[in-house]
Amino acid sequence: MTYKLSLAGSPVEAKGTTAIELTLSSAQTISTGDVIAFDTLRATGPYELSLNTSTGEITLSGSKTYWVQASIDVNRSSTTSSFRFAWIDQAGTEISAANGGFDATWEYHAATPKPNSPNATTVASYINSDPVQSIRLKTMDVAASSTANIHMSVIIFEVTP
Repeated sequence: MTYKLSLAGSPVEAKGTTAIELTLSSAQTISTGDVIAFDTLRATGPYELSLNTSTGEITLSGSKTYWVQASIDVNRSSTTSSFRFAWIDQAGTEISAANGGFDATWEYHAATPKPNSPNATTVASYINSDPVQSIRLKTMDVAASSTANIHMSVIIFEVTP
């Protein structure tokens, strides 16, 4: 993965950064097509994004840049199923890698080294410098009636450019 470093002057100017964590207060039953509705927000300082706890929509500020990473923790209702989560924009379209969206995919393999493992954890990221208006974490593929565990969370760094 490549990151851009912007130097605004010499020496490097300090940027204002706020860390924001989104979590679930209770487990959420999910199936393919569902959006994860994070309902708890805590931050290290003032922030400009907003969270709709009913729809899972995270509205981003056009005056900030964002680094967003979701830690996916799912109990699959079928232990032989795979899963995939991705970031979608306000129109419901999956955000591609070319636009800063990186999905989280875990693929079931029958010859897995730990066959008794009930779930897997992975991450979905969204990195931008020109944000879309809003993003949501959507379940693109998962066995019906699976569970998004309370350990699923999103960490967001909101940076003043």
